[in-house]
Amino acid sequence: MKSLLLVANYDSGVGYAWWLMESYWTVLAQHYSPSKRVILVYPVISQLPQDVADAPLEAVEQDFSGTNPGQVLRQCRFLRRHRVWAVYFSDRPTWHWRYILYRLCGVRLIVVHDHTPGLRTPARGLKGILKRLIHRLPWLSADGAVGATDFVRKRLIEVNGMPPAKTFAAPNGLPDADHPPGAVDPHALFSIPESRKIIVMTARANRYKGVDFALKCFARLRNTGKQDFHFLFIGDGPDLEDFKKAAEDLMVQDHCTFAGKRDDIPALIAGANLAFHPSKGEVGYSLSILEYMRAGLPVVVPDNPSVCRATNHGKNGMIYPPEDVNAASEMIDRLLSDDSLRSALGVQARTDAGKYKLETSHLALLNAFEKIAHKSGKITK
Repeated sequence: MKSLLLVANYDSGVGYAWWLMESYWTVLAQHYSPSKRVILVYPVISQLPQDVADAPLEAVEQDFSGTNPGQVLRQCRFLRRHRVWAVYFSDRPTWHWRYILYRLCGVRLIVVHDHTPGLRTPARGLKGILKRLIHRLPWLSADGAVGATDFVRKRLIEVNGMPPAKTFAAPNGLPDADHPPGAVDPHALFSIPESRKIIVMTARANRYKGVDFALKCFARLRNTGKQDFHFLFIGDGPDLEDFKKAAEDLMVQDHCTFAGKRDDIPALIAGANLAFHPSKGEVGYSLSILEYMRAGLPVVVPDNPSVCRATNHGKNGMIYPPEDVNAASEMIDRLLSDDSLRSALGVQARTDAGKYKLETSHLALLNAFEKIAHKSGKITK
């Protein structure tokens, strides 16, 4: 039996937003396992997520991230040994010299799912011509690519140079909440004064997420005499201690709580008053933004197409000019001060969040996978 290979980029115990990829691997395994052997490779297996352990697939330790000749040779041996027919990558190049060797080893279909965040510069001139030419060479380029949103699909065309017919979108969404979590009161949990409204942010603690910008906004609020707010940051990461130090340097540490990694994030979000997501780049929006919206929170975001695509200014949130501390602070202040506006935007945010369903994402991915295979002349089932 031929195999469908699903490739993970991190240790099996890594979390972050990888629950979303785990759901994609699971739905692909459920769809193809009747006719294909489905193998999921991790560079390291520590502890398998329960959904992966229960899925009709085999989890194997094999690193597919390396690109030096020795590493690629080991990958090719794995492909031949397991009779791999199709490879599903996430966040890998849409063309690479090793894809030629993969095809020589029997691989007939290569699909790349792009979840990478941020804006890119469209390819112009000679560079653009070369990129478009490379993506028309069938052995060198992926057979198709799936964007995490329509924004990413457009980027695959304009920046990567992929033909539009080879690109698809499976817009990220949230799983249905059969039993929405009850709100947890952050005031009681973190000893925050009751008079303060909670501004929440959930993210990986790295500078790309814009936490240092958020702290500057809160410093400005304090400097204008504003006292009735408290920033609740939920998440861990390499820059967490630097953010705590920055809060001290800006003298807003008494108005900030860095909660670290938590298992009760939806309940904590539900206990907040508004959300702030000053990220420098996402995929058009982020799962965190969708979670704020589903909890009925208005979200303040920068006017960055990779971040603000789920936000409608003045309708379900606020959009400020990028890196404009004054403008962002004023919008936050307005939402803190105007209860009726905050409530109205939050109601609309909850309604709009219903458009982003994980079930729809799954169907779009399966549809894209089938279309890529048929366009390439490689029937999947």
